[in-house]
Amino acid sequence: MRIHRSLALLAAIASLHGFAHTCSAEDLPGIVFVSDIIFGPKYEWPGQTRPGQAHWREGYLYQRATAQHPLERTMTPTRPGQNLYTLIPARPDGKLTRITHLTDGELFDPEPSYDGKTILFSMRRDGEDWFNLYEINVDGTGLVQLTDGPYDDFDPIYLPDEKHIIFSTTRGHTYIRCMPPTNAFVLARCDRDGKNIYLISANNETDYLPSVMDDGRIVYTRWEYTDKPLWRAQGLWTVNPDGTQVSTLWGNQTVWPDLLKDVRCIPGSRRVMFTGSAHHNWFSGSVGIVDPDKGLNFPHGLTKVTAGVEWPESGNGPIDPVESPCYHRGGQYPAYFSPYPLSERDFLVSANRGGKFALYMMDVDGNRELVYEGVNHVFHAVPLRRRPRPPVIPDRVNWPTRENRLNPEGGVIYSYSVYQGAPAQLRGKAKFLRVLSIDHKTYTYWHKRPYLSTGPVVSAIQSDGVKRVLGTVPIEPDGSVSFHAPSGIPLHFQLLDGEYRALQTMRSFVNVMPGEKRGCLGCHELHSKSPENDAVFTAQTKEPRDITPPPWGQDTVSYVRYVRPVMDKYCGKCHQGDGEGRKKLDLTARPGFLIFEEPYLILTGRPTWATPYKIPKDPPPGFGIANTIMVEGYDTRDPAAYVTPPPMTRLSYRSKLIEMASSGKHHGVKVDPVSLRKLIAWVDTMCPYRGDEEVRELPDPVFQGVDWLAVRPRIKTAPRIVRPGPVD
Repeated sequence: MRIHRSLALLAAIASLHGFAHTCSAEDLPGIVFVSDIIFGPKYEWPGQTRPGQAHWREGYLYQRATAQHPLERTMTPTRPGQNLYTLIPARPDGKLTRITHLTDGELFDPEPSYDGKTILFSMRRDGEDWFNLYEINVDGTGLVQLTDGPYDDFDPIYLPDEKHIIFSTTRGHTYIRCMPPTNAFVLARCDRDGKNIYLISANNETDYLPSVMDDGRIVYTRWEYTDKPLWRAQGLWTVNPDGTQVSTLWGNQTVWPDLLKDVRCIPGSRRVMFTGSAHHNWFSGSVGIVDPDKGLNFPHGLTKVTAGVEWPESGNGPIDPVESPCYHRGGQYPAYFSPYPLSERDFLVSANRGGKFALYMMDVDGNRELVYEGVNHVFHAVPLRRRPRPPVIPDRVNWPTRENRLNPEGGVIYSYSVYQGAPAQLRGKAKFLRVLSIDHKTYTYWHKRPYLSTGPVVSAIQSDGVKRVLGTVPIEPDGSVSFHAPSGIPLHFQLLDGEYRALQTMRSFVNVMPGEKRGCLGCHELHSKSPENDAVFTAQTKEPRDITPPPWGQDTVSYVRYVRPVMDKYCGKCHQGDGEGRKKLDLTARPGFLIFEEPYLILTGRPTWATPYKIPKDPPPGFGIANTIMVEGYDTRDPAAYVTPPPMTRLSYRSKLIEMASSGKHHGVKVDPVSLRKLIAWVDTMCPYRGDEEVRELPDPVFQGVDWLAVRPRIKTAPRIVRPGPVD
């Protein structure tokens, strides 16, 4: 280990913290950081710093606990561990102290308390399977374990009320939709002592790396792709500490950067600093800044600090806004990690130099001084100092007790006008709001990926989850709406005409906590902003409506139950068996590609993945007549894949299938109203192939080595976790 000594650095650090250059060393703040092991290339995936037994990827872990039998640890060489260090004071001649003593364990994410006396972090102890939350004094004494159980808990932060902690966890038992064996981490809140754990996220994918903003809200990285491609879908979001008022901060419809992480507020500013990292290479990245007052998506509000280092995987966009025109690179640094802003100009950051991450003090012009370089990587450097406590946002949640956690109270969602901010051609046409949800994916194969990394497969259109139609709510003539909504689940909406056909669809989700009341704007990407005026609208003068379930009841959407019976009943006479129409369009249920029936592939138009979708020059009869959105039918760097499509251009409103089923013009065929609504719902939910009913017919996975896994994967018997809990 070595420390680079520099009087210039000493002066810079002292200046940043308001000290005179003549202050004593004891007055300067310290730094806590993680020193991470370095493995040789034969152990590593490209771009990773740890071997396969526990490496970061897209904000989650392939846990060693789920990859190895416990006995395997005794049959393989002992691996050196990573540990927590302090450098006090934070200057070149500061005292370096190792305050944890792992040999084959791991730890992450140190977060000092507001008084700078204790540190929260996540750790998997030597010989254990799970990451739990711990607290330790700055001097290394008083180590306390806060959480326990067969779960992984990460990313802990103190809340300003000094009574609670927020962290990421696997306690939702949820798996990533596009990666069968991988857990989704979601945000949770617990008491300061680790008790009373509640899930405050409704996400199907991962919410991770939270930090507290100057106004008391939590900013974090949210990975979600509700009817959007899975490639570039990890932007910045905010939420109140009690889980209410989830709102997009920046990048929900953005390709560049690929993903935004390590986000922290810049002191004295509404801007935030982050690492623009990669979907598949967690330890690559360039430092950026977002100003949400200047826009919500690329390129508005985005600047790059470390100019010359492109955003990994996605590359740079058509333009590459730079924070400082005076920036100079100052050497070969291909990647940056975990920046911590200290002022509008200065920040701590880990930078890759020669294959190893060292800790630097930098400014936005590229000036840098080496703070610490050891034998191993240096990550997650955070100042140890007393810092101002942000304001406490009052708790507004009616938290379930353990006795009623399976039936949590709902909330209310309202909009003064669903047309606010929406295209003018929608006005006056919307009669109903359809309320949809995607079930949390608690089932998984673990051992196989039968279709483009998904499993069990739900759709050929996208890496989809099970779609559930909760029902509809009437929209008042002035466009207002107010309704009771279930809590703890993701909700997304569609504007429907009087025939229940989708005019416009939402490609993201919102949620409510128990007892929460939240307002949304109209049907467009700014769904979490305040209305432009405070006029009284019709829905505001009435009691909130209840969601009216579909006439067949609440279930999940599938081709097998929503489409095939209708085809058999109304189309089978001509297009199946001995029917003459079978020569043109064969709707007989028969194998197609992988699990998908051939008629399903014909009706959907044989979707493509990560490749621009093109209709054949001479498509066969029936080809693509559903007219759904080809969610994955784009290049992986095409921003058009993430924007809201123009209204009334796709889905059931323009579907030839729906027209043929309802108009009577196709040989007099006119399906009954309930069957028609099922067809409409299937088209509008992007044509899922399986629903929950079909998925849970699959047996629990059995394969060689399944008994070795710390968490046995399940499908038929997969749990149903009711959020928010408690889940401790």
